[in-house]
Amino acid sequence: MKNSARRTKAAIAIGAVALLPLTGCAISSNPSGDSDGKTTLTFWSYYQGAQKTWLEGQVSEFEDANPDIDINLVETVGDQQDQKLLASVATGTTPDLFINNIVVDFPTLVAGKVMADLTPYWEDYADSDQFPDGAVWQSDGKVYNLLPATNLLGMYYNEDILAEYGIEPPTTLSEMESALETVTADGTHEGLALSGAPSVEGAWLFAPQLLGEGVDYCNFEGSKVTAAFERLDAWSDAGYIPLSAATWDQNASWQQFVTGKYAFAFNGNWQLGNVADAGFSYGTAQYPAPDGGKSQVFPGGEGFAIGAQSENPDLAWKFLEEAILTPDASEKLFQSAGSIPIRADSADLPALADDEFVQPFVAAASDPATWPNNENTAEMQTALGKAVSAVISGQSTGEQGAESAISDIASAAEEGGGDC
Repeated sequence: MKNSARRTKAAIAIGAVALLPLTGCAISSNPSGDSDGKTTLTFWSYYQGAQKTWLEGQVSEFEDANPDIDINLVETVGDQQDQKLLASVATGTTPDLFINNIVVDFPTLVAGKVMADLTPYWEDYADSDQFPDGAVWQSDGKVYNLLPATNLLGMYYNEDILAEYGIEPPTTLSEMESALETVTADGTHEGLALSGAPSVEGAWLFAPQLLGEGVDYCNFEGSKVTAAFERLDAWSDAGYIPLSAATWDQNASWQQFVTGKYAFAFNGNWQLGNVADAGFSYGTAQYPAPDGGKSQVFPGGEGFAIGAQSENPDLAWKFLEEAILTPDASEKLFQSAGSIPIRADSADLPALADDEFVQPFVAAASDPATWPNNENTAEMQTALGKAVSAVISGQSTGEQGAESAISDIASAAEEGGGDC
């Protein structure tokens, strides 16, 4: 990573893991050496559903190929994972391997000395050049966390509506505005369904309008920010975005899109399985780029790390290298859970290459934006989401929304230590 003070790009996980409380899950590390001569690695995971099934399958394959190693999968509670990990440092029970909500927890886990330095392993890893900077999370020049797959935003469109007006899917925000004006002019159709909730979701959906111009949470100020908010204000005033979108989360906005009334929706790759049930022809594209810039979105997803106190870091890395970071593992995760592989060569995997609807998300995964390395990342996102929601609802003008977002993001960053 060129700037080691920033944690590299990484899903919400705005993107898409339900963090469900679990019962009966004692969190304790097994002894690393068993009486039968096997070595046991403890892995803390809060995956559920398809992602859990995928991980269990990878563990099984790894154990079959390495009969002298057992992986002890310990179920944890997602929203308690970071605190459990921090506590494990004090008690000397840090797991050998774990997943984490990389977007929110990374700076906290670095500060708490939870994660092992993966730099020597990464420098010797033959396939490291297959991963973009956004997959490799660093602090002070050291690699601590890896993102093998991600969840990202893109654009869905109602092909029937666009065909009615002879409109091609827009690739820029100016083209998007022109298309919105056309499809809403006679009152027959609605324009854009998106989340404008006063939360991280509203922020995540709006941020790409600035990311492609080089504006993110670490330099959130200036005329580009004001222009983006004024455009949002204009779209709301013109009816391209409904006022009710100010409270919609991603699921609510998606339900609006699949009614068939809306020409466009900004949403994530996790909706690919749902859009197949829509009663109209549809397509996908990358998020429209700001004029003069590029299409770029924030990534979400789970990071994989090795515990700083692991007695067997070499074996833990062996597991990551053989069971998590491979093209085969990436393809299986996509097929089971819909997460987009971040390896460059994954784009050629049949499951992805043969699916025209997933290709825009694969392209987005090759060049994701950069999250800040700040303990108040969530608060910074919430500040942006609140400003976005206020503008969509008409409570603030575009200029007021920009001023509020700039001020509140700066304050949150400062309270989080000032790093970025």
